[in-house]
Amino acid sequence: MVLILMFDRACNDRDEMRFSLFKFKVPRHPRPAWDFQYVIHKVDAKTYGFSGRLVWKKLVSPEDCEEEYRRWRSRLDRK
Repeated sequence: MVLILMFDRACNDRDEMRFSLFKFKVPRHPRPAWDFQYVIHKVDAKTYGFSGRLVWKKLVSPEDCEEEYRRWRSRLDRK
């Protein structure tokens, strides 16, 4: 299985997505947790936001994962 977490942007002068891995120290069963942060540089009085998509499916190949992103991205660009 594969978990694909997609965002409509990575980093620019206005804002960025940051990813973090937390390693919880549980004695017998370590539990890593992924998280993301939406960081806004130079905040003004206006609306901010981003689009994202999560996919959980059978792993076919890395190319198939990239194609999932391309299909999703092309639908966003048409809006």
